[in-house]
Amino acid sequence: TARRPAMMIDAYDVLGIALDATEEDIKKAYKRLSLQFHPDKVQASGNSRDSQLAGEKFHEIKLAYDILQEPDRRKIYDTFGLDLGEERPEMEVWTIGLGTLVSPMGLFALKTALSRAALWVISFKWIGILLILCGCVVVALYAADFTFREMSIRSKDAVPWLIQIAVVDAVLILYWIWPLLADAVNVCYLVSEVIGVPLLIESWKGGAIAVVVSLILARLFRGWWLWILGLEVVLAIVLLIALTVAGGIMRLWIESVQTQHSDKLREWRQAMRRQRKALEDEIADLRKKLQEKGAR
Repeated sequence: TARRPAMMIDAYDVLGIALDATEEDIKKAYKRLSLQFHPDKVQASGNSRDSQLAGEKFHEIKLAYDILQEPDRRKIYDTFGLDLGEERPEMEVWTIGLGTLVSPMGLFALKTALSRAALWVISFKWIGILLILCGCVVVALYAADFTFREMSIRSKDAVPWLIQIAVVDAVLILYWIWPLLADAVNVCYLVSEVIGVPLLIESWKGGAIAVVVSLILARLFRGWWLWILGLEVVLAIVLLIALTVAGGIMRLWIESVQTQHSDKLREWRQAMRRQRKALEDEIADLRKKLQEKGAR
């Protein structure tokens, strides 16, 4: 019959092993306890309460084993007295920094390079003529409601492609009218990647301001785009280096904390065990006295 266990002090206590247990000791304890408290085994007894308690205990055993069987995770646990999860703290710093700083910066640099490359490509007149001809063909197919393999050009799935073709042709026409207008569209696109499209189109005033600012920036940035792209790449590299250094500093700090405080944590755990043993002995003595008194 599974009984609700006494309050466990730490993962070592859950597995019933010493604080300096070896990897082999941890595996043996986990194998023994997981077989003893496996929910399927207890469920065979037919007692739903026992099955529930066994399930809770089995979960504790599995979590304790996961903490202690991984050397780095156990090291963190023995340093801070709590489990910080499967990922090491420095890896968490790396993952968060990569997702919030380096990756967006690198992606923005890539979009800058691609948008400038697109403007360079359409600067060739014969390519521009081909793109305009493609646009005219698409307009004709749309008017005729062209269908290919049961897919209509007017279907919802084709809308994104139609929008992209329309944007390309519009930018091309603006480039032919005045190259600075195409540059302004490029700047407006990059700005929208930073602040978001809704902020630019939610009001006509915001859109007008965006157009004017894009024209001004396009004029100021003319001839400087290679330098701007190079600066973006350098910033991405600097962020990557800073992130790597931050992860290294975090690891050194953890090792420093372990050197200074791991012994104090071990002493506290041992003291808690002694205190619990004293309380259990006291409870056992009281129970024995009550039984002797009741027998008289």
